[in-house]
Amino acid sequence: MGRVRGVRTSLIAFICVLGLIVSAGASAQPSSVARSSNSVFVVGDTSSVEALDPYVATNFLDFQALGLIYDTLVHFNSNLQIVPDLATSWAFSDGNKVLTFQLRKGVTFDDGSAFTSANVVASLERAQNAKVADASASFIATLKKVVPVGQYAVKLELSRADTSILGALTSINLSMLSSQAITAGTLAKTPDGTGPFKFVSWTPNNSFVVEANPNYWGGKVTLPEVEIKTIPSEQSIASALQANTVQLGLMTEPQVADHLPGYNVQKVLDLSYRALMLQDKTGPLANVDNRLAMSCALDRQQVVTSALLGQGRVVGPVPLGPYANPVPAVCPTQSVTQAKAYLAKAGDPSGFSFTAITSTDLDATSSAQAIAVQSQLAKAGINMSITNLATNAYVQDWLKGKFQAAFAENGANPNPFVMYGRYFGPGANLGVPAGYSSGALQQLIVKSDETTTPAAATSAFAAVNHYLTANAVWLWLFDSYDYAALQKDVHGFTLPPDRQLRSLAFTTVS
Repeated sequence: MGRVRGVRTSLIAFICVLGLIVSAGASAQPSSVARSSNSVFVVGDTSSVEALDPYVATNFLDFQALGLIYDTLVHFNSNLQIVPDLATSWAFSDGNKVLTFQLRKGVTFDDGSAFTSANVVASLERAQNAKVADASASFIATLKKVVPVGQYAVKLELSRADTSILGALTSINLSMLSSQAITAGTLAKTPDGTGPFKFVSWTPNNSFVVEANPNYWGGKVTLPEVEIKTIPSEQSIASALQANTVQLGLMTEPQVADHLPGYNVQKVLDLSYRALMLQDKTGPLANVDNRLAMSCALDRQQVVTSALLGQGRVVGPVPLGPYANPVPAVCPTQSVTQAKAYLAKAGDPSGFSFTAITSTDLDATSSAQAIAVQSQLAKAGINMSITNLATNAYVQDWLKGKFQAAFAENGANPNPFVMYGRYFGPGANLGVPAGYSSGALQQLIVKSDETTTPAAATSAFAAVNHYLTANAVWLWLFDSYDYAALQKDVHGFTLPPDRQLRSLAFTTVS
């Protein structure tokens, strides 16, 4: 699960996909900036911020909100290339088993302390602490030791060659933290970063407010204050735009975004994907031929049409980037005949039954996805029941693997190892919701991470993709578009594929 949309997560997510801890507390800090309604730039979203500690965040809005406060060593630009952030440069050595970063000087945290190599050591050691439950801890599973090299350089000593760790360090779950805040244990209540904005207040299920950081290392921040406001529906966001009470509306529903004449609407293919995740260890889904039957029965393009009015793209396990792949290895298009043949091979010629969970609170498209898939599977004799869950119930069941199948939106990464190491690699920290474990798959994933040339990486990642789809580990469905609807007087904001809001730092309102 990487991400939670209201509409909107991996599922951290991603997502989380995409990760998945719902915080129970709230905190408010007095602002050092005199505020007025005219100075507040309001961002409308259907979901709400769920956690303030970036290391346990899994809701995608958490990533967006906390990404305004925290910096990482490196991050993705709008072309999904890795570029400097708090690290100014980096180099691999010793057969890709050592990664050395040169660090940016003159950076301070919101608590006034200076950013140095000591913060990198403290941050990454915290991420590896099992008690913290960092949602991306497996991203740095090969990290043996962080060695400071003076105040402004660090060496990451790795247990094996690991080129993917560079892309992993773009995650907000691996933000650079204040050593003082770590020691004080205040991160769950008071964010303390080096980013363009400083934390002001958080009202769960309502709003998240930040103000310009006057000491931001990246230059003068142009918006004095930003409020991310929870609004129940995208139709309501559209109404708020028309009433001029929202300056930026974050959307995923094309039927709303396409009907906003007079507004600047940006459209970008999202760095995430929808999938039907399967618990493959027991019951009929433990039989690979039953899973392949499901894969063959699917008409993925029809799912895109039903869920997104056709405004999306059918994908395999990797949606975007240099290793993207568009179709599964088995039944790239629907074949009910082949589906029935797989059912016969599985010993279930009359089909079988299972239950899939959805959450329209997290993804408004999940109901349409489920209904379309249910109809398609029925043509092959497979009966899928649908259970729609509220946000917290879905998240908790997902984390515990208490489902047979789950319609999920998972965070992605241009590097497939970063995407799937946490689900299927050795020591995968999301192995429970992933529902599938295979030594052969683990070997392929590790091999892909150890490659040293682009050609070798392409070949290795193709093998991982083939295994995932040839065994129908999950059923990958589609990638969708995200939309940013802006008032005409808003300038300088750009929505990238990872949906980060970093460009708000230099956005202006005329």
